[in-house]
Amino acid sequence: MPGPATGEFQRRFRRTLHARGVHVSLIIIDGVVGGPQTRARFPEHSEDFFVRPEAVVDIARSLTPQDRSAWSFEVEARPFGEKW
Repeated sequence: MPGPATGEFQRRFRRTLHARGVHVSLIIIDGVVGGPQTRARFPEHSEDFFVRPEAVVDIARSLTPQDRSAWSFEVEARPFGEKW
C-alpha cells in the first residue's frame, strides 16, 4: 500500500495532468505477482494465490479507452485465493 507521501504525489500528479486532459491512474496490486521467479519462491501455493501479470496488463489496457466523463483514478487488484 502506498505511504502518505506516495499518495499525495499521485494526487498532485493526477490533478496537474488531468487539467491538461491526461488520464492518470493508480493500479494497486494487493498480492504477489506470479512471475517465474516468484512462483519458484512459493511452490506450496496454488495458482489462486498469485496475481497473473497478464491480468494486470488487462487492467491497464481497460483504463486506456475510458470515456473522459467517467475516468477511473484508482483500481485495486487482488488474487482470488486471498484469505479475507
